[in-house]
Amino acid sequence: MKRFYSIVLCVLFTAACGLNDKPDTASLGLSAAPSPSASVLACSYTDAYAQLDPDSIRVQNQLLEFSPGVLEHETLLSASTDVVIATVCSIEGGSTYNESKQTTMTPYTYGTLSILKSVKGDLSSGQTIHFTRSGGIVPVDDYLRSLEPAQREAFASAAEKPAYIKQKVDGDIDIEVGKTYLIYLSDDEIYQARSSSYAILGHQGGLRAIRNSENLPVTPETSLSNLEAYQLTTDSWESLNLLFSD
Repeated sequence: MKRFYSIVLCVLFTAACGLNDKPDTASLGLSAAPSPSASVLACSYTDAYAQLDPDSIRVQNQLLEFSPGVLEHETLLSASTDVVIATVCSIEGGSTYNESKQTTMTPYTYGTLSILKSVKGDLSSGQTIHFTRSGGIVPVDDYLRSLEPAQREAFASAAEKPAYIKQKVDGDIDIEVGKTYLIYLSDDEIYQARSSSYAILGHQGGLRAIRNSENLPVTPETSLSNLEAYQLTTDSWESLNLLFSD
């Protein structure tokens, strides 16, 4: 994959950022809006991104300037409606279309999560929910629609045009199917890109890998005192007991 960089200034979460123009939704290859926001379903463990040829994807990194503390636990806990320990059941694809606002926005990923444990909010073990997360892989024409006119012209003048663009925040992690995370979510409409979905907040701060300190599988019955969340900025593991209580 080829890597390029774009500079974007953003105060909080890019999931809420978008353009005002209303694209032709049929041309974006949109699927029907997902039905109910929480249900009990078996995990499919499918990854739409894994079906793409890596050589057809260009990585377009965003350099973001965040307010101090914006990716920290206290800020994300306050901004979220739900905080869960969940496994990624599927990545269904990427899009630049905001269904809620009917506008074009920066690329995001959408898929499903299986809830193992809730530490804030009304979700419960066994539920499957739809999620969106800032950053994703989209067809190059969809990506071009998400740019301002000047950026679009500069990109279009490039000699080589890839089939797909993968846009992500520089230094952010990729969400992985089958992996279990501590996830900060919001169903507030300000963050909703797709109807009946929960937005994952805070980039790498809102999606932290989870492990059992006893080297056992993470289950709904696992005590928080036995769970640790990875802290990317310090390359260390933090006990969930320090963040939450059972």
